[in-house]
Amino acid sequence: MTNDKISVLHFPVLDSTNRFALEIKDFSHLTTVVADRQTAGRGRMGRSFFSPESGLYMSVILQPEKIKCPLSLCTPGAALAVRQALENEGIRGIKIKWVNDLLLNGKKVCGILTQSQTENGKISKIVIGIGINLCKGEYDFPEDIKDRADWIGFHGDKLNLAKNIAAELNRYICSDNSDICTEYNSYLAYIGESTTVTDYADNNRKVSGTVLGADENCFLKIKTEDGNERLISSGEIG
Repeated sequence: MTNDKISVLHFPVLDSTNRFALEIKDFSHLTTVVADRQTAGRGRMGRSFFSPESGLYMSVILQPEKIKCPLSLCTPGAALAVRQALENEGIRGIKIKWVNDLLLNGKKVCGILTQSQTENGKISKIVIGIGINLCKGEYDFPEDIKDRADWIGFHGDKLNLAKNIAAELNRYICSDNSDICTEYNSYLAYIGESTTVTDYADNNRKVSGTVLGADENCFLKIKTEDGNERLISSGEIG
């Protein structure tokens, strides 16, 4: 694991911490951008991300040459890092909704968006964007997500939490002996439950079946209604 110092850039407001992080030219491994509020927070598939001042919005910049695990495991590693950092703060019972959301009592409390830049055909920078619903402030969730989202009830130092998340992320993805997939599978939600998965790699086809878990690449394994096993590399549950 690397011993890189975690440098935090803190702003009262940004449009998007990921956008800012992607545009930074002079950065080091684990440079972490934090905003108290985002005006144009981004989620997967171009969705917006609700970002009032009562949350933590951060993006960790990674240098690919420092990463020991397959780059495809950076997002699962980030999910484990957030879960562990929150557990260290006494927040227990967090599950991972494949592939990049964290749930508490069945409701979403964190989303993760991984983006990258390439130079000369090689990935030169990876940015892990993390948004956590810390505590209920003066804003409630919008109508379209209020039944599916919740707050974790954290009232501590958000900058210290951001540093701890970055440190845990570094431990998971930059360690020679980290077993991301095994640990990821142990915290995966919906195992043994029937659900519907949108398979992005198959023209957004809806697949119904029972969640079996995640494989060694953190791909989702499900047993379809016709009794066959199906492996989904990119998609979304629900």
